[in-house]
Amino acid sequence: MPAATPAATRVSAEDFLAQVGAESQAADDFGRRHLPLQFSGRLDQAVAELVAYAERGGAARRFAIGNMLWAMAPDASLGLHRGADALQPEQPEILFELALHYTRKDDCAAALPLWARLRAGPVGIPATATYVAAYCHLARGDLRGAVAIVRDSDVDSHHVGAEKMSYEVFGGPSELSLFDRDYRQAAGGDRVALERLLARSFDWHGDWWNAAPQASAQDAAITLARTQWGPQQRERQQWDCLWPKLRDSAQAFGYDDLERCRVIVGGHPPSAHPYPASSALGRVALGRAVARAVQPPDFAALLARHGDTLRERARSEAGDLEALRVLAYLQQSAGDAAGLAESDELGWKRYRDERFARSRIQHAGPAAGATPDPAYRAMLTQAARDFPHSPLYPMLAAADRAGDGDLSAADLARILQAETRTLDLSVRSGGLRSHSQLKALYRLLDQALEKEGARPGG
Repeated sequence: MPAATPAATRVSAEDFLAQVGAESQAADDFGRRHLPLQFSGRLDQAVAELVAYAERGGAARRFAIGNMLWAMAPDASLGLHRGADALQPEQPEILFELALHYTRKDDCAAALPLWARLRAGPVGIPATATYVAAYCHLARGDLRGAVAIVRDSDVDSHHVGAEKMSYEVFGGPSELSLFDRDYRQAAGGDRVALERLLARSFDWHGDWWNAAPQASAQDAAITLARTQWGPQQRERQQWDCLWPKLRDSAQAFGYDDLERCRVIVGGHPPSAHPYPASSALGRVALGRAVARAVQPPDFAALLARHGDTLRERARSEAGDLEALRVLAYLQQSAGDAAGLAESDELGWKRYRDERFARSRIQHAGPAAGATPDPAYRAMLTQAARDFPHSPLYPMLAAADRAGDGDLSAADLARILQAETRTLDLSVRSGGLRSHSQLKALYRLLDQALEKEGARPGG
């Protein structure tokens, strides 16, 4: 039987936020007790207990726990925020969270009325949410409405928060939820999931811009791995040999460590120092050694030595994405264009990994000033179909259609939707702020709308 809902008295926005602050502190204390569950394949249990705790309180507690669950359990978070709204209707903070939820779900029919109520209210749409609110106008075909939201916003003074907001809304499943999925599968004997689990613990993405090892995830992953591998298995021995230095990122790590543990480099014949039995270990260890090295390794020699092994693993029936990532890295670094094209095709078509598609498109592109051929255009069309939220492919296709002319408003709107969801044009390119890219695209959209509106029949 569900817990009884406490009677609610309408409070001011200021009093509500004060209540939320107090509940958030208590929620943090409650949440810390659930950390062991989060890294042991019991995330669902942790979420259920947090939800039960929230439902024993009022609107402020539901709101605070809903915020805590925003990334790790989106559906539970939405349910709590809806419950908070039922108890304290028209609270701007709750309306804002609901607008973000529905936008994240691409339910713009539900989100737009909330954005409109916020915009008309005393607080308005927070500047950090400018591009997220404008996104729904683009998605519903109201291009002028999207431009107006950006034009009227003080987003220039809050651009870092606006960029982070795009990630919060459109960043996809949290690393913790993906780790939990892989942990449960690996505990059931799934070798591929175990490799993902280990690799993720060393490459934990906090957002699109930052990734670093996650200590709790590393410890949980290696502990589970040691239950799956016997003491004499090469995977166990090689991870155990390299683990102390890999786990402590402050320690020096180099090719001598690989040679000491008899993997990847050193020794003759090459069979004396093979590629690690765990492809996740290979990517983590080689990546750490290269990053710390004063001089880059001989990539051609590494490719000649380990290319066949990596290729065989990547093309195996079980599949091995970690092996393919290292293979492509070595091929690109060694200048093996033909081999890289094959790896990119495999990563794109079999593994459905957009990073490989992007590499394939970029390396297959026409020379500067040349007209794209039909094969390249077909490649762009396929990539846009396979990865609909990437802005690169609609941008390249639109530029091809426009030639020396300006991009159409419709094309710019498509690119803007995708860029808001991924910030890919700036994140992957580097050297340009995501906010600057978005503002530039909105200026072009504004100009395109003015030009198209000025045409006869426009």
